Parts: sequence; structure tokens; C-alpha cells
Amino acid sequence: MKSKKLVLLSLILCVFFCTAASAEEIALRLMAVNPANSEQRVPVKVYLPVEVKPEDIVYKDDLEVGYDTQQGSYYVFGEYLLGPNEVLEKEIEIKDIWIIDSVEIALLHQEAKEVFNALKGTNYAEHAEMLYAGIEKKLKEAEMMQSLSDTSPGYKISNYRNCLSLINSAKSDLLAAKTMVAENAPRGMVKFTWRLIVFVVIFLGILGGGSFIIWQRQAKLESEQKPQE
Repeated sequence: MKSKKLVLLSLILCVFFCTAASAEEIALRLMAVNPANSEQRVPVKVYLPVEVKPEDIVYKDDLEVGYDTQQGSYYVFGEYLLGPNEVLEKEIEIKDIWIIDSVEIALLHQEAKEVFNALKGTNYAEHAEMLYAGIEKKLKEAEMMQSLSDTSPGYKISNYRNCLSLINSAKSDLLAAKTMVAENAPRGMVKFTWRLIVFVVIFLGILGGGSFIIWQRQAKLESEQKPQE
């Protein structure tokens, strides 16, 4: 028992990214070493990047997939019989999901420009200009980082997370600018918008209630007809 615990404590478990077989996949290589001088059954458990879901795993050899609710990420695991000083190597292939669609960034550029133009000549013009400059800077930095396609997979994932943070920050600034546009809109237009929303909600409520009454009557008729038949 002590020997097995010693093996588990001294187990050398390495995980590193290597070049994928294709541009659309990334390989995760796992390596475990049994440093003991006797044969041992060794459990192996390796966490995957938080973005990875089971459907993103292309190949995992004979490893199983589990989910850790505390860590909020999936992991692969297995148990193997390793001889003295034996080295175990496993490879997992994952879809390259660490890509931000360039169309999304382009749409954010366009939307930011439209909002900025809508605030020209208003009391918010100066603040809007600062927000617009910040949004453009963040989006361009994200585009530049995404263009570094020849970097290592580990660096690529780090870049993706930084890009996502920049884009989310730009979206937050854009929302603040949209709030200014709404506040600057004519009161009549704001009232009309709210009236339209209330009308749609009431209409949907009436429609749903009518459908429910019709369904109830139909069910009652069917139940009355069954005994007669």
C-alpha cells in the first residue's frame, strides 16, 4: 500500500501541446512515468482547456472523459499497468476552437461607427469619441493577435483568451454608447417604443389565452364524445 502511494506521489505526469496533424486540430500529448522498481497500476487524470467540450475531442485513444463541477472543465482519465520505470504516452486530438470569427469583429467595427455617428453634435459627442477610440483600439488589437496563426498551440490558446477579453470589453463600451443614444432620443420616440413593446406583450398574452381556451373546449368535446362511441 505504501509502495503504491509512493508511486502516486512520485508519478511524473507531463502534458504539453504539440503541432497538430492539420490546421483544424490541435494535439495534446500526455506522458506519465512510473519511477518505481516494481510494476504498478497508475491512475492518470488530466484536465483539458476550459473551452473544450466532449464534442470537440476528435481522438482520445482509450481514455475516458469526465467533468469536474468545481473546476468547471472536462478532463480525461484512465488507469494503466506500468512496469518498472515505464513511460506511458497518450495523445488527444482536439478541434481548433480557439478562433474568433473575423465577421464578428467586422460587425462590431461597423456598429461602433454607426453609434458614434449617431452621437455627433449631441451632449455626449466628446464622451462618445473617447469610447469609439477605445473600442477601435481593442478590436484592432484583437485582430492583430488573431492573425498570429503560426504560433504554438499553447500560445494560440492564450491569444484567444486575451482576444475574447478585449472583444467583451469593446462590447461593454459599445453598450454604454448605445445607452447614450437611447437617452438622447426624442421623448416621443421613446414613449412610442415602450407603447409598442407593451402592445406586443398584451397581444401575445391575449393570443396565448385564446389558444388555451380553444384547446380546453376541444379537449372537453373529445372527452364527451368518447363515452358515446
